[in-house]
Amino acid sequence: MKIIASLVLVFLVSGFVRAIEVPLDVKQSSLKFTGHAFMHDFNGEAKEFSGSAQVDSLKPEIVLSAEIDIQAAKMTTFESARDRNMFDWLHVDANPGISFQVTRVIPMKGNPAGATKDHPSPFLVTGNFTLNKVTKPLQTQVSGWREGKWLVVTGTTQIDTVAHGLPIVQQFFMTVGKEVDITFNLVFDLPPELQIASQH
Repeated sequence: MKIIASLVLVFLVSGFVRAIEVPLDVKQSSLKFTGHAFMHDFNGEAKEFSGSAQVDSLKPEIVLSAEIDIQAAKMTTFESARDRNMFDWLHVDANPGISFQVTRVIPMKGNPAGATKDHPSPFLVTGNFTLNKVTKPLQTQVSGWREGKWLVVTGTTQIDTVAHGLPIVQQFFMTVGKEVDITFNLVFDLPPELQIASQH
């Protein structure tokens, strides 16, 4: 009994907490991308994706880990011919999924518990990005805050498609750059006990 009591005390003193899984609210979230070609850029969007995050039960504004999965065949550049070329380039039949696994999140400054949309808290996120069945480490800065029933994470990052084994696209006089910019607004549903009053 003394050993058990000692272990409980150690857990309490050391701040041991239970991780809680929170689902991604897809309707409130967005994943957009921008490709760079000679003389012009083009924009696109992921239409079908899913995910979840593990948050600290005592500090729910802190994400412990997360995973986002994107259906490659459901992405669009809002132009059917260009979409078909993109699907061929990505080999969506053989490589249907794109994913990002977050393995570490570090608060950079400020008070994450008091963060708001107008004054978000910055975090450094480290993880693994998988595209074309090639996984590469990815590190980027994000902003986060709690808003009512949601935990919101926003940011941008850049993916080197050549590093993931995809070829440079060249058509006639047009060359598409290897870098793709990704802009994300990820909204996770918090359970009632972790929600806060909406801020106006």
